[in-house]
Amino acid sequence: MSELEAGRSGGDARFDFGGRRVLVTGAAGLIGRALVARFAGAGAEVVAVDRDADGLKTLPDVVPPRGRVTTLAADLAGEEAAERVFALVDRAGGLDVLVNNAALTEYRTPFIDLDSATWDAIVAANLRSAYLLSVRAVRRWRDAGRGGAIVNMSSPGGARAHEDQSAYDVTKAGLEAMARAIAVELGGLGIRANCIAPASVVGAVRPTTDIPSGRTTAPEEVADAALFLASSAAAHVNGHVLRVDGGLHARLRTDPSQEQRR
Repeated sequence: MSELEAGRSGGDARFDFGGRRVLVTGAAGLIGRALVARFAGAGAEVVAVDRDADGLKTLPDVVPPRGRVTTLAADLAGEEAAERVFALVDRAGGLDVLVNNAALTEYRTPFIDLDSATWDAIVAANLRSAYLLSVRAVRRWRDAGRGGAIVNMSSPGGARAHEDQSAYDVTKAGLEAMARAIAVELGGLGIRANCIAPASVVGAVRPTTDIPSGRTTAPEEVADAALFLASSAAAHVNGHVLRVDGGLHARLRTDPSQEQRR
């Protein structure tokens, strides 16, 4: 049982999302499924969006029996899809939390060989989609005179470069910059935006020497962090990047054996 689960089982109202509506993008992926399960398990009404329609069909397998999840298959890089998403959200009664998790991760190309079409596709999927949803969310919250929370899924690549993933890293840095901008410009309205930077989420947790903790990150640990950032327990956390990486960002060199040879 995670610490947040323990808190909920003890009746901590800060992590009770009953009556709240949460939009999760990239919901059919590894982290996305964990996000949907966590928020639904905490009582939220979840709108789960992904371009993988078949993957969305299996979401009921991870949702608690009392969980309430509505799915929508959409490619979020376009304005039309963002309008469809918010038409659904508006019909459901509005939005309290937006989790921008959708991302293209499979492209690995040296910067010098990267073509503009690939660059544009990655930026559209990872960054533009988050902007299109975020700006619609904050406008609604502003017009309604109420607050809301945005959680962007970043990466260690938002601060340090992966080899052969320049476009991906640029989009993650952009998500962090967007969260800071929203926090600074709209924090006075009760609107919060934060990021999570997880490392090595590969499914089942396994040992690794690349991370100081000695293991990879569980999807559920990322979802717990999102639940915290979206909750009232994080009411004064705004414009922050929460690293769920077992100490990876703190390490100077990836391979500990390099330290011994120098």
